[in-house]
Amino acid sequence: MNQPPRSSLRLIPAILAGLILRRTGAVSRLDRAAAKGLRNGSSNHDEASGHDKAWGYEHSDVEAAKTAWTMLGLAGAVLVTIAAVLALNLFVLGRQRAALPPLTARQVTAIRPPPPNLQADPYVDIGAKEADEAARLSAYAYLDAARTRARIPIARAMALMAGRPLDPEPGTDPEAHRAPAP
Repeated sequence: MNQPPRSSLRLIPAILAGLILRRTGAVSRLDRAAAKGLRNGSSNHDEASGHDKAWGYEHSDVEAAKTAWTMLGLAGAVLVTIAAVLALNLFVLGRQRAALPPLTARQVTAIRPPPPNLQADPYVDIGAKEADEAARLSAYAYLDAARTRARIPIARAMALMAGRPLDPEPGTDPEAHRAPAP
């Protein structure tokens, strides 16, 4: 497999972390001296602590007191932040409520919407609508008060249009293609 060439920029976070640990005092002088001794090729035995310094062995534990104080500090910061947000919320909302005019009696009364208008028997209503539509499709009627336009039953309209082209060619008589009326 082709692996991309390793960049030396990957070491920058590790170097920065080491510098920060040294500056803050998180790494004790004894640990620094032991690490220096390992780099210089000294023995794998620390005379001050009596521990063997075999490779892959963690030479010092995390200081529990520093870790506990750090965690307590973080928890305290979170609690102070929550308290500050709640105090600001009460302060700002209190000022906004005080600036508003009092509510009127009409604004305070409860609104009760009317009950829904449901059909008592929807199947009867559907049947009546279908019967009305069927009657309109199968009966003659005038469409206007002047009686200039009329509606004819759909069966009669289909019989009149059967055999006739819907778009007659220009120059031809549309009545020449008319089918005989039944």
